[in-house]
Amino acid sequence: MQSIKPLETKLKPNLNQNLNGRPTGYLLFCISVSVIGAAFQVGWAIGVYNTPIDVIQDFFNQTNLHRNKEYMSQSRFDLLWSVTNGLLPLGAAFGGIISGLIADKFGRKNGMILTNIFVIICGVLNLISKFIKSYETLIVARFFSGLFCGLFTGILPLYLTELPPQNYRGSAGTLSQVIIVLGILVTNVMGLKEILGSEQRWPILVTFMFVPALAHIGLFFAAESPKYLYIKKNDPELARETLKRLRGNDENLINAEIKILDDEKIAMDSQKEVSWGDLFTVPSLRHPLIIAVCIHIAQQFSGINAVIFYSTKLFSSVGLEDPWPLYATILLGVDQLIMTFVCTVIIEKAGRKILLLIGMGGMCLSSFGIGLSRIFGQKIQWLNYLTVVFAVLYIAFLSIGPGGIPWIMSSELFKSNARAKANSIAVFVNWTSAFIITVSFQFLEAAIGDYSFILFGCLLVLFTLFMLFFVPETKNRTSDEISEGFARQTIFLFKGNEKKDITEVKSYE
Repeated sequence: MQSIKPLETKLKPNLNQNLNGRPTGYLLFCISVSVIGAAFQVGWAIGVYNTPIDVIQDFFNQTNLHRNKEYMSQSRFDLLWSVTNGLLPLGAAFGGIISGLIADKFGRKNGMILTNIFVIICGVLNLISKFIKSYETLIVARFFSGLFCGLFTGILPLYLTELPPQNYRGSAGTLSQVIIVLGILVTNVMGLKEILGSEQRWPILVTFMFVPALAHIGLFFAAESPKYLYIKKNDPELARETLKRLRGNDENLINAEIKILDDEKIAMDSQKEVSWGDLFTVPSLRHPLIIAVCIHIAQQFSGINAVIFYSTKLFSSVGLEDPWPLYATILLGVDQLIMTFVCTVIIEKAGRKILLLIGMGGMCLSSFGIGLSRIFGQKIQWLNYLTVVFAVLYIAFLSIGPGGIPWIMSSELFKSNARAKANSIAVFVNWTSAFIITVSFQFLEAAIGDYSFILFGCLLVLFTLFMLFFVPETKNRTSDEISEGFARQTIFLFKGNEKKDITEVKSYE
């Protein structure tokens, strides 16, 4: 791929100013019930098995003893544990690929409501596992938890991108990441043996997702995306009424947004519908898709799930004695929550690209720090404690940008006619990458040991360079401006080729 400097288009500067609004009470209500019900559940599902690993391992062993009159071998448990953890991102990959279809078929709001069917199935399987003495139900439940994670992470960013005014789009998007991180932190704390991580109470821990799911009752009173209503449902009047409730009495803002939606609707009606194949074959769609996919691959192959899923084991391996590995894991959660909130506050001022670059560069240095402190910590004992320090820095840099921004940008890079399909592909790639890292990390550790994070550091060097040269800034730019920038870049690339290539590009813009 040729290096391309993103074009900063200057279209409609006066209109962009009119697209800034204020957060009304009803807008905050809609965003709150959506992110608590969806994002908190995702965070809980990701972190629920982290701190109570010893209790879950004992349940696996006791079940095996009950059936086969012998304890499970460590190698068999490691394999089952890798599969159990890996089924969440695998299920999420399937959920992600169908999230676009559900979002377009049923709407953003109703799509999230329907997703709770999988939450109920997962919760029931988790609840009965101990009583029927079956760890298989936990494993199957992990797949269903992945399904709802993939669906939520595919649909929620669309909702949060399309609901607020332009100047709060980035903050709303990163808010979902804040709540995901909060879910991980709360489940790590609740998973302590003194709270819900004991032998008697862990079934409550793994079924607790029913509690945040209750927040989605509020979705029955929340607004559907005005963009979805106007463009997909072809109901301009309902879209305007919804905007009035979301924007208050700001008629100038409402009229400006309706004008944007009307122009986009007219443009979409005059062009052919974007198919799945078009995303891969039409240059002006393929270019942003490659960028969206690559930033999601970068997020996962940075090694983040190796830190989140195996943090307790990682800290134990460098010599921390109980209960300090658990406390260090909770420290990571607090660190992630604080820095993700910082990202939410500064994203609209700093911009997406600069935060991605700072985050990726910092993760690169921190990853090398984790690897080197583990390698030399075998000879110099106190260096082991630096592993915790570098892990904290790693999580801080992840949270400042690469943790949440890919979910926002994969929605911002496309117009409405391609957004849901492109976003579902990006979500599928993200969770598939997470599956690969989650399942393979234990085997990678067995093969190269302390050098595993050196490998992640090398990959992060490449990812940082990719962000620098290929990723555009999307702050304060409409989907029309971003798409036109890609179209103009594509025409530039195809200059000198057959005329039909450029014609094909223009037919989608």
